[in-house]
Amino acid sequence: MSTNTIDLQASLPVSGKQSSTGKPSALRNSLIYVLPLVTALALIILRAYGTAPNILKEGNMTVLALLSYLSATAVFVTYFLYKEELMLRIGLGVMAFGYVMNFGAWGIRWVEYVDYAKTQPAIGAAWASYPLMEKISHTYPLNNLYDIGLAFTGFAVLATLIISSRENFRFLGGMVMPIASLVLILIFFLGNDIGTLQPILRSYWRPIHVSIAAISYGVCLVSFGIALLYLLKDKVRIESFGWWVAIFGIVTYAWLGDFKVLTAGSYGLGVRWMGSPLNLAGGGMLRASLPGIGHLMQFGALIYLAAAAALGYYYFRSDEKARMWGNRLMVAALVSQVVIFGALFYQMKSAMNVNELINPAQHQAFGAWLAKRSDMDPKTMAPQVLTQQGQQWLSQNASKLQISFESNPVEFSTILTLLACTAFVVLFTFKGKRILESLPGLDALDDMVYKTVSVVFPMLAMMLITGGVWANESWGTYWSWDPKETWALVTWLAYAGYLHTRFVHGWKGRSSAYFAVIGFIFVIFTYIGVSFLLPGLHSYAGVE
Repeated sequence: MSTNTIDLQASLPVSGKQSSTGKPSALRNSLIYVLPLVTALALIILRAYGTAPNILKEGNMTVLALLSYLSATAVFVTYFLYKEELMLRIGLGVMAFGYVMNFGAWGIRWVEYVDYAKTQPAIGAAWASYPLMEKISHTYPLNNLYDIGLAFTGFAVLATLIISSRENFRFLGGMVMPIASLVLILIFFLGNDIGTLQPILRSYWRPIHVSIAAISYGVCLVSFGIALLYLLKDKVRIESFGWWVAIFGIVTYAWLGDFKVLTAGSYGLGVRWMGSPLNLAGGGMLRASLPGIGHLMQFGALIYLAAAAALGYYYFRSDEKARMWGNRLMVAALVSQVVIFGALFYQMKSAMNVNELINPAQHQAFGAWLAKRSDMDPKTMAPQVLTQQGQQWLSQNASKLQISFESNPVEFSTILTLLACTAFVVLFTFKGKRILESLPGLDALDDMVYKTVSVVFPMLAMMLITGGVWANESWGTYWSWDPKETWALVTWLAYAGYLHTRFVHGWKGRSSAYFAVIGFIFVIFTYIGVSFLLPGLHSYAGVE
């Protein structure tokens, strides 16, 4: 493989309608991202000035964006399999429409934040007297994980449209669309409630810092997609990906439900009361166990274990029979994931008495949590009293107890991500050769990974710098080793490693692509994992 960087622009096909300079073609190609951007901005302005219909609401437009991205995914896959140029054009069009809805939804969410702020007595009374920057610091729509997810998905798709203006990279939507769809589904689990920001966090540095984060995360997503395609094009065996996905599946089911799925065969959803979570003293959440789900998950974990064993044996012994069984087991794992997710959805939507699904063994710890919230010391109370109080409270409030996707956002996100990764492996196992034939050469893919990382690296550096300035203004310190700060630094160092090894040691191709993949994994963990698993100063971002 040649590692020399190629001139992508020079490789574009030349239309007979172009001038010798190629400018008319460049202008025409730029419409693929300019028109959607202008259209989205127009919708936001119309909504802001009250001249657009009320149907232009953030929630409606986000759903339309998700449906568009899912549809575009199907169209791009059809293009990869059958090489129909019409499918490619349709895929680009549907992706562009999805971007209009996505970016429009984020902008209209700003309008909804303003409307909400005006209804708050303390803010609404003085709203007219606020300077512009203070109005922005109150309402800029990057307050929580939902806002950031909506924004960074939009910026990822915008970056994809810009890159897709090059003929050789029109296929890129086929990789970005499923990931963008997954992110939008994940933020639905978080809920799109609007609230006011803590006064200590109101600063003009907040819009700057979080905007840079959203844009850089979006470009990281695109870089990840291209790097993953590079690895597959470079003949990294899909069975290797399958083995890692199988290990991910085993770890997922070992961790789910407070580690009780594999040990006790039960899985429960967090119980909420009037939208607020209910917890247990000593940590963890009050859970309502869903009948049969735990056993389904145990069976799914067993399939992943068998797949990991078969694919591992194939990897070390090159045994074709093991490869065949490993691939079959990954198909079985995909089916089990669909069944598990479908069963979860069905049980959540079916009418049930949530209180009857709560294991009585949790009553004492729940009663102790209630005592703490009432400024009482549960250590001074008898266990029987705590159990009675917990049971009594749940019985009195049984009609207001709820379970939903918002109950366990990280766990649902992990299950859905596992399903998506398994589907990816199955698709490339059986149709990978045809898909990879549609991609440009390795040099072109490597060059595009390098260019996207070159954009990401300085932006992540600016994110760290502006975050430090904002932190000093809010908390009086530039750096506090908060978990999100630390993992943001780790993410930046991953991309620094990409550039360092490329410039100093001459690494290109597969070695560099691994850095881009790992970097995006760190991005996702920094974005959502840290917020729930390692709460700290950034716990305000939509995490209760």
